[in-house]
Amino acid sequence: MELLFLCIKVFLGRMVDVSLSTLQTMYLFKGKRSLATIVGFIDVLIWFLVVREALNTNLQSIWIALAYSGGYAAGTFLGSGLSKIVIKGTVSVQVITKNTKNKVLSALKHSDFAASVVECKGVHREDTNYMIYAQIDNRKLKDFKKMITTLDPSAFITVTENKEILNGYFGK
Repeated sequence: MELLFLCIKVFLGRMVDVSLSTLQTMYLFKGKRSLATIVGFIDVLIWFLVVREALNTNLQSIWIALAYSGGYAAGTFLGSGLSKIVIKGTVSVQVITKNTKNKVLSALKHSDFAASVVECKGVHREDTNYMIYAQIDNRKLKDFKKMITTLDPSAFITVTENKEILNGYFGK
């Protein structure tokens, strides 16, 4: 019973520790140093307590190592999901659409997404395309991509993370 309790403590502690570590990295990437510092302090404190508990036991079992590794894996999964929910951010989305009936452009005008549109031509083809530039809240990216691909399944879409944006318009 003591071994089971220790494995649960190690697993849960490591899961929380790695989740916090993932959030800390995301906060650093977004330029939020103070928040990253606080999260990092808590992260390392939990890590220290978990490692001390796992190494200072008289119990010898592979289950402790498996709990530690499993907690790491679960923390990675949980932390990456949490970062998408907790950390507000924007992404740059570029879309090239061959939509000749302007369905995509019309849908954009009637949506909450702000975008700029440029008429363009490909290097190897003379077809007229439209290049759409948009800054999207990362939590609305899925909806934006669904709107575009529903109207033009062959649309070319690229998405990049933004560190900072100055000026411009954001929809509701």
